[in-house]
Amino acid sequence: MDTLLNFLKSYEISLSQVGIVAGIILLTFVVDFVIRLSFQRWEKATHPESSVKVLFYLSLNKPLRLVTLILGFYFTALNVFTWFKLTKILDQIVTPGVELSLALCFFILMNAFLERLRKYYIKKQTRSDGGYNNFSKIEQMHKLGQAFTIVISVFIVARIFGFQVGQGIAYFGGGMAIIALVFKDTISSIFGGVIIYLDAPYAVGDWIYTINGQVEGTVEKISWRLTHIRTFDKRLIFVPNNLLITQAVVNASRMSNRRILQYIGLRYDDFDKFEAIQKDIYGYLAEHPDIDSKCLTLVNVVNGNTSMGSVTEGFFGSSSLNFQIYTFTKVTNWLRFQAIQDKIMMDIGRIIYRHGAEIAFSTMTLDIPKEIEPPQLQDMQKSTDT
Repeated sequence: MDTLLNFLKSYEISLSQVGIVAGIILLTFVVDFVIRLSFQRWEKATHPESSVKVLFYLSLNKPLRLVTLILGFYFTALNVFTWFKLTKILDQIVTPGVELSLALCFFILMNAFLERLRKYYIKKQTRSDGGYNNFSKIEQMHKLGQAFTIVISVFIVARIFGFQVGQGIAYFGGGMAIIALVFKDTISSIFGGVIIYLDAPYAVGDWIYTINGQVEGTVEKISWRLTHIRTFDKRLIFVPNNLLITQAVVNASRMSNRRILQYIGLRYDDFDKFEAIQKDIYGYLAEHPDIDSKCLTLVNVVNGNTSMGSVTEGFFGSSSLNFQIYTFTKVTNWLRFQAIQDKIMMDIGRIIYRHGAEIAFSTMTLDIPKEIEPPQLQDMQKSTDT
């Protein structure tokens, strides 16, 4: 104890000054404990996803505790370094370090808030009816928020180290101009990635294809330079983003409905039954729970330009009376659509047979005039042989 007192006297440190430092340390840990306990009780009493405001408050937990520890350390160091007359180290090392730590707290706060916000809106907009979930706008806003946070953090760090932000931006712009000339294709792909994030024409999990048919598959990843597409034969294609933004891309996953388009041919013997069959099929499709009544439904004769297998025919075909089934299902999932379409077409076949009609198939009929008797045919065959 005497050694400690002699040490303090040699640096002219009073017990009251030591008590102040001890009080700062104690107060720091008390405030940290109170903050931690308050947030634990608040999280139990409040639904964590009740509102965006609650999400922001919950994101303050770790950054606020970290700020408390940083400030406690700073005021402790301020007193201790003043005792030993190390103000130069305090100004050159400790103070910038504390400022950088506070900037880090801001980054942690924004990153945690943006991540909570992303999960909140994804959960809120997830569909439970089996329809398409489009989270591209949410991911886009999340990426923009992260970029905005990084930019602000970089400016804060630059100010802490005394950099001239305006001059740095000018140098950065000149350097980027040179890089753009050297790496033109790469830069265009990167800007293509930015445009894809902004416009969000497709997202991970979407089935897309280009109108020229060169690229088709499911999007697995969208990076700043490349889009990774898995084809239906399980091959992976790496497509530069600038190629996908300069041509038309069809996003098949975002269809609102799937279309059933089928052509059916009746026998000519069932001509008088067609209108009754047509009426019953209309009624069947109108009452079907998987058919979207808001979309167009047709059971009509085909026009003269319809491809019926290997020929182009109208209603009065070469061997059948041709008509079409044109309607839309509510579901867009491919497997569920196939099952629904199979059931609908089988039921339509049963409607046709219930009317005593039959589905036509290609045949050839030989008509023999009734005035020609079998004996005459035999005489004709003999004369032909001679």
